[in-house]
Amino acid sequence: MAAAATQPRVMVLPFPAQGHVIPLMELSCKLAEHGIKVDFVNTEFNRERILESMAEEGGIPDGIRMLSIPDGLGPGDDHADIGKFVRDLPAAMSGRLEEMIRSNKIKWVIVDGSMSWALEVATKAGARVASFSTYSAAVFALRVNLPKLIEDGVLDESGNVNRNERIQMMPPIDASEIPWVSLASTSALRGVETTSRTSSRPTCGCHSPR
Repeated sequence: MAAAATQPRVMVLPFPAQGHVIPLMELSCKLAEHGIKVDFVNTEFNRERILESMAEEGGIPDGIRMLSIPDGLGPGDDHADIGKFVRDLPAAMSGRLEEMIRSNKIKWVIVDGSMSWALEVATKAGARVASFSTYSAAVFALRVNLPKLIEDGVLDESGNVNRNERIQMMPPIDASEIPWVSLASTSALRGVETTSRTSSRPTCGCHSPR
């Protein structure tokens, strides 16, 4: 009698913010419906909040295992301080994430597009990686075109505006209206945005249905 086929397993890693966690949890539920086991990895700070939220909707679906990693912030730190959060997250999570991938023999990892550092961690651990975008289609298109904007001198390598001009998209926008320029004041945030699109590592881009 032939041995039963091994049930496929994938690790899902969202950026630890509500607008990123929700669409990746929705994707995980769909994967579970198709018989794929999911290791859903989030920060310890967010894990209990997710479990409480999902409990109101019937709990975590079968096939999804909730895992957590410290985010590097202390009890007195402000989790709303995105600049500090983005700076500290890679150092706090990289080692444990690689260990989890290796120990669980994970072969596939779906990484939030805002967690560009995790692409390299997962690849180093021997997994194949897909990058999932939780942004609107317009922002996704902007991120895909970042290498060209840098090449044309509109942005520098850190995402700062060198030349404020109209960027021909649908609809067109001014360079000063790029999200991380208009909303973020730290070079760390801008660097994350540019790094996530200029990396030469092959990935698959998937856009959230929301």
